[in-house]
Amino acid sequence: MRRRLTWLAALLVPFVASCSSMVGITKKTNTLAELHQPKNEVVKEQRPAPTDDEGAFHIVGKGETLRHICDVYGLDFAKVAQINKVNPPYAISEGDTVFLPAQALLADADPVSGKRELASGDCSARSTSRHAVANAIRGKRDPSVPKLKFPVPQGTLTSPFGYRWGRFHKGVDIAAAIGNPVLACANGRVIFVGSRKRFRRYGNTVLVDHGKGVYTYYAHLNEILVKKGQAVRSGQRIARVGNTGRSTGPHLHLEVRVANKMYNPMAYFPPQELAGTRLASKRFNHAPMGPVRARWGISDLLTASR
Repeated sequence: MRRRLTWLAALLVPFVASCSSMVGITKKTNTLAELHQPKNEVVKEQRPAPTDDEGAFHIVGKGETLRHICDVYGLDFAKVAQINKVNPPYAISEGDTVFLPAQALLADADPVSGKRELASGDCSARSTSRHAVANAIRGKRDPSVPKLKFPVPQGTLTSPFGYRWGRFHKGVDIAAAIGNPVLACANGRVIFVGSRKRFRRYGNTVLVDHGKGVYTYYAHLNEILVKKGQAVRSGQRIARVGNTGRSTGPHLHLEVRVANKMYNPMAYFPPQELAGTRLASKRFNHAPMGPVRARWGISDLLTASR
């Protein structure tokens, strides 16, 4: 059974075009010996290997095959097929979504044998374009944010994090029928419910504090099922989808914030959370964006007048 997933890395292609091979994930180390090396000498780096859920998504285009996609991104074909549960004859269709795991990135081809192995933790710092591809596939994350639960089961992703209608959309929109449950993305404590005059465009909202400066914000709700100060668990029902505030139709607007920075929520959903999620906007095939500075602070919401 093929995993149908969302959120993509189509903008990675220009990077691939400028570099014929991919790279492993490395972490920079500074030793005394390195500090005294000549400037024209290559310095090796090391980074921790990517985890199972690190990666991005690709929307299958017309005429594309799984092998072609793997060749373009420099990924191990067998590993990508296994993770996406695509079995022989490996048929995929236009519009399908394929998860591109960072663990499947291939290293350079051996100059003698021509073979390429899965990337290890060591590589040369000269491969800047390959670094760009690897980092873009992994997405930009803050380590304080836990893995998130997708908040609207069977919802349809309609608007991504990024520029929209000339303005920056600092969350993702998930469409669903009015009354469908909204789930807490992670364990935390509710610190705000309701609406405020200054924030009326969001309609009815819930703000959950997950600790370490991490917050998730749920907007345009029809009904709120939790109270201020209540502890919630990941996957717990906290509200129902609505159409309140400045809204073009029933949906949930979800934001992920760390202190005063907004992050792309899609970077924190494990692949299994997105399996079967429908996609209504091709704008999700842009590379991961963020973080960006928040326009308002948590204290602004908590102290705003009704």
